Amino acid sequence: MPLTSLDLIPAFCAVLEHGSLSGAARALGLSQPTVRRQIETLEAELGARLFTRAQNGLTATPLALRLREPAQAVLDQAHGLRRMVDRGAQVAGAVRLTCPRVMAVHVVPPLLAELRALHPGLVVELAATDSTEDLLHRAADVAIRVAPLTQKALVARTLPEVELGLFRAAGLAEPADLVSAPFIDDDRIGQIAPWLAARGLAAPRNVVLRTDDALVQIAAIAAGMGVGLCQAGIAARLGFVRVLREVTVQMPCAVAMHEDQRASPAVRALFDHLVAGLPGALKGRPTRPR
Repeated sequence: MPLTSLDLIPAFCAVLEHGSLSGAARALGLSQPTVRRQIETLEAELGARLFTRAQNGLTATPLALRLREPAQAVLDQAHGLRRMVDRGAQVAGAVRLTCPRVMAVHVVPPLLAELRALHPGLVVELAATDSTEDLLHRAADVAIRVAPLTQKALVARTLPEVELGLFRAAGLAEPADLVSAPFIDDDRIGQIAPWLAARGLAAPRNVVLRTDDALVQIAAIAAGMGVGLCQAGIAARLGFVRVLREVTVQMPCAVAMHEDQRASPAVRALFDHLVAGLPGALKGRPTRPR
């Protein structure tokens, strides 16, 4: 049976994300009874239960989990249409940018400040996520990628590779060696130890913190907890000191957008600004609004 209204999709996706009617209502700016009615209407139209009650909120049924991806795709496309209408033919309206969380905090904001000074009518929706947002289904308009591009039908500009290295805070004493140095390691991902081993380095024995969150690792370095992995440009901006300068790793970096978006002035303005500004920003060079 066809759905009578696409207005039910945001409620479904919000309950999936937040796990409760109250959380979904807050996210959507609606009342809890309204969200409940929308979910009940959707279940009635589908003729199936989507959520069951649990002590900690609502639990998605197997059917709801299967519908998550197509429902989100419908929602993303609707948002994409809205942004296209908002932008019109001017460098104005909303443009959605996705990039890794570390870049969203430490690299991108000065570039967006520059862009805002050039185009006051442009609003950037920044999705800070380490997962890959789907450009083909309009989950984002522009993406900064630090992994090889796999999607087709994209316009992409390859940028200089991003350098990572080992750093410490200026107030932390220079360690005699890496094995005994206070070290900030990853937790369950388990990438840092193999990375060191591939470069002929023994695993650090004095681990003071384990976390898979790169933002937390950078904060721990800044707090003087120990030596940790960080992008070289971010380290330069934060005043970190390099440890074992010869030890480096390079990440690919690119800016991408869907090929259909090249005619949009607003999307193109963001894309071109990132292509021009990211190489310097990733090396820690200061940016100033023009």
